[in-house]
Amino acid sequence: MSKRRDDLSSLEGVGPKTLEKLKELGVVSVEHLAEFTVEELVEAGIEYDRAVKLLQQALAKVGTARSLNVMEMKQRQYKTFKTGVAQFDEKTPWKGIREAFIYEFAGEFGAGKSMLAHQLSVAALKEGFTGRVVYIDTEGTFSHELVEAVAKRFEADIDKVGESIYVYQPANVVQLEQIVKFEIPKHVAEGCRLVVVDTITALYRAEFVGREYLAARQQRIHYLVDWLRRHARTFGLTAVLTNQVMDVPEIFAAGVKRPAGGNVLAHAVNARFMMSRPNKMRPEGYIWPLDVPGMAPDTRIEYRITGAGLE
Repeated sequence: MSKRRDDLSSLEGVGPKTLEKLKELGVVSVEHLAEFTVEELVEAGIEYDRAVKLLQQALAKVGTARSLNVMEMKQRQYKTFKTGVAQFDEKTPWKGIREAFIYEFAGEFGAGKSMLAHQLSVAALKEGFTGRVVYIDTEGTFSHELVEAVAKRFEADIDKVGESIYVYQPANVVQLEQIVKFEIPKHVAEGCRLVVVDTITALYRAEFVGREYLAARQQRIHYLVDWLRRHARTFGLTAVLTNQVMDVPEIFAAGVKRPAGGNVLAHAVNARFMMSRPNKMRPEGYIWPLDVPGMAPDTRIEYRITGAGLE
């Protein structure tokens, strides 16, 4: 019997001890192994030379990055899904959310970020974009009632939706990072193509308090998002991140808000949006592109909050 491509034991030089170390590390497939660096494998207890050979074999099986000319890139088709927010689906370059991208939606409390995160989870399942959604809830705001309300609005099978959204509620940064590095690839093997992190910076801001920990916090956030980027390139996984905002400290920018996470997130995500609901007593709000390829920064996407999500 031939060994499957994703079977770690199919790699030359992977004996019982090495296989056990890989499994202890949390590696679930050859594709997953190909995402690691030599240094990460050495840190897990694998000899340097063996780590190099393992990664070389894994990359050979998975396939290394190949170049595309401009015409090939232009003609490449990306899988997308509609969000259910009419103007977002009309005005964004992809007419919705596209595969293998990392999206960020930042805004103040009450802007509708978590509602949008719930809605995108249901919409992706309804349209067949993904067979499973991983929803990482860092603030305890996940609502199965809202999921059911959105599913009814989209005329989706409520039971199927409920069985297809897997919710994690990490208590700290270490748990969050373990989920992203090791749990997501397991779900990918079962058809997951969308992961939601609501919110991306909450645990980091709570644990790394004070300016003396700023560099460490930024480094850890960057490492987490880098793993999401590895998943995007390897598996075509799409990530949706919601984010908090902070005041701009400059004297000439009084009242201006910007996403938390600084330049680390600014350079790591593919599409960055801001959300605002100026009057919390009214359901109307708007989204604008902070840094989105192919969108003018003055584009205004209006939405309305309802009991069944944003429209």
